[in-house]
Amino acid sequence: MTYVPSFAHDVFVSYAHGPPMSGRRVDLMSDWTHSFVDDLQSQLDVLLGTKDQKRRVSIFIDRALDGNRPLSEGLTAKAKQSALLLVVMSHYYLDSPWCRDELKWFSDQAGSNDKVFVVKAFNTAAELWPPALKPDGHPLPGFTFYSTEDPDDLGKTLGWPKPDKTEKAYWDALWKLANAVATQLKRLEYSAAKTSASAGAQRNSETVPPRVGRTLFLGYMHDSLHELRSDLRARLDKAGFKIVPPAEDDPVDEATVRSAFETYLAASDAIVLVANQNSEFWPKGQDGGPLGLQFELAKQYRIPVHLWLQTTDLSTVRNQQYRLFLANVEANARGDSDNLIHAADTDEFVRYISGKLDTAPKPSKGAEQLAVVCSNARGDQAKYGELQQTVTEALREAERSSIIPGQDDDSGQIRLMPLQDDISRADTVVVLCFDQEFLWANRIIQQLGQMMGDQSAKNRIFVMGPEDRKKGKFLPPFKFKTVVGVAPDNRVPVSQVADEIKKIVGGGA
Repeated sequence: MTYVPSFAHDVFVSYAHGPPMSGRRVDLMSDWTHSFVDDLQSQLDVLLGTKDQKRRVSIFIDRALDGNRPLSEGLTAKAKQSALLLVVMSHYYLDSPWCRDELKWFSDQAGSNDKVFVVKAFNTAAELWPPALKPDGHPLPGFTFYSTEDPDDLGKTLGWPKPDKTEKAYWDALWKLANAVATQLKRLEYSAAKTSASAGAQRNSETVPPRVGRTLFLGYMHDSLHELRSDLRARLDKAGFKIVPPAEDDPVDEATVRSAFETYLAASDAIVLVANQNSEFWPKGQDGGPLGLQFELAKQYRIPVHLWLQTTDLSTVRNQQYRLFLANVEANARGDSDNLIHAADTDEFVRYISGKLDTAPKPSKGAEQLAVVCSNARGDQAKYGELQQTVTEALREAERSSIIPGQDDDSGQIRLMPLQDDISRADTVVVLCFDQEFLWANRIIQQLGQMMGDQSAKNRIFVMGPEDRKKGKFLPPFKFKTVVGVAPDNRVPVSQVADEIKKIVGGGA
């Protein structure tokens, strides 16, 4: 059985083995890949809530991979009959003609690029990637599973040679990948349920509602709502949502509420709560009890809340403090239907949530609004400082904090790798180019393109600063919007630059 009906497998893993180790049957590259796939399987089980063995995601990986033999017809068929392809990118992969064949066979029948996921186990040159991984000439962003200080170095694979529970960077990267894979599987499953079996692999997810595959955090509810909570989880799952935490990890007290928020909320699109006239008395001194605690945490993480308040007559609420809290919630919610509803039943509440998530823009993942500003400024020349300050001040007025990567003392190269997590979650990326050093700008933007994660959710800005050396125009890749920060006489048009940046970040461009 597969999670997505009428496919032989949900995910086909395409990888190449490394050099054989003396006395070992399995090389280290294969060893790492096998452990990685097992960990991915476990994370998908959590995100998709698939304890039922019949609904578990089917991941195919040829654990007996032999690079000295061509693909068998059976292996070829498995690649073609899989819903998604996961490429473990390495220098070994690029040297393997059979890996390229797998990619071609899958791509020929897949019909869209969103069914291919690239796991960057090593730092490889994107220009060497097969054409199928570079739609429109730009490499797929992929998911980074290595660390390096040198952009020309292969880097060290996270969790190498075998992941353990202590390596946070590995597990953070795995969670991001698993969340993206789970989203796509959820959309394909929904599409399959709405489409006749004869459509087969030609189905696409373009007609699937925007909400499908998005993640809802099902918050703590009073014990009297236990049965309703289980029913609500099942109905939200059927509506196409991913639900976290998994049922076996439902929070039961203050400690587990805080732990669940810390673990799952950054990847969630909204919090779903149900409240009635009953409330516990924890945390001590907390206004509104557990419900108030969750409202406060939601505000900290800047995640919207959808509350079904079953109590319409607050006089039935015996606890005076809780009654006053609910009255305040209702008063604040008047005229704002985004966070409170008095639904007649569970179906109405699910329809309400579905409508909100279908129309709401998909937010950038990450709690804070953040900008990463990459600049080739050297020394303390005034022409550099004036424009850079203009850019960061405009970002500050647009409520963005700015991170400015450091430069290597010897080469002057920007150190991006230590900031790859910040770059992935930042909602704004700025490249500030002085002296029309367009080759530098192109190299930095190509590196950023592989780290930016969900690029559609980011503001991408290219600022061209002084001096104007009459080198013509530069049209940046990855849909960066250009802001001209230098006049013909090499003055910085401060007000114009600030206004354009604030307009782009504010959504007006």
